[in-house]
Amino acid sequence: MQKNGLSLKGKIALVTGGSQGIGRAVALAFAEAGADVAITARGKDNLNAVKTEIEKTGGRCLAVPADLTSDHEIKRVHETVTAELGSPDILVNNAGMGYIVALSDLTYEQFHDTMTLNAWAGLHLAQLCYPAMKAKGKGVIINMASTGGLKPDIFAGAYSASKSALIMLTKQIASEWGMDGIRCVAICPGLVRTEMAAPLVAHREKHGFQNLVNRVGEPDEVAALALFLAGDAASYCQGAVYLMDGGSTVGTSWG
Repeated sequence: MQKNGLSLKGKIALVTGGSQGIGRAVALAFAEAGADVAITARGKDNLNAVKTEIEKTGGRCLAVPADLTSDHEIKRVHETVTAELGSPDILVNNAGMGYIVALSDLTYEQFHDTMTLNAWAGLHLAQLCYPAMKAKGKGVIINMASTGGLKPDIFAGAYSASKSALIMLTKQIASEWGMDGIRCVAICPGLVRTEMAAPLVAHREKHGFQNLVNRVGEPDEVAALALFLAGDAASYCQGAVYLMDGGSTVGTSWG
């Protein structure tokens, strides 16, 4: 891995939503590449299970249960990680949520919670990581957006709006902090086999796929892209949005 620029040895990575799905896969991939990894999510048991997975392979992992819809909790996570491992060199904003509800029925609470976790929490963590990254003259922020941030997802208006905001924040961070040596990029997965997407995955596997590869994505595939973007091999990647959707945004084949 070292010769390919994929080693993260000596790096400290913070992965939100790290207890399952894409976040778990990213945390495992980063640890395998040599990083010390901190993971955070609401579920303590799932977090500890991922921590155990990482430690069994010889990696170092810190699990910090937290609700990132709370500013106090966001700050506590950053303080805990910094105290236990050191200031993060890599931040992966993966934590997310969404409601399946028509816009006509969307409530203030649903919209507020979705925007807070999917957009503000990531920005706030980035703000907290910024001073140390600036002092080092380097840092990487990876925002896990979605194809829903590029096109409407029916009955997921708040989710789509939040991911669209995250995409713009990615470009804004790159524009404002790039001069400090900080890279910020976004990944937009399509349908991926995660716990959150399980009902839709089951539906598509029964009724057909809306992409060009005729299957859903796997968390490990997204993690592989995140690993590349986090490492030195991606040092020229800045402010970009990377689609990983099996061609769903291109259209379907004649089939």
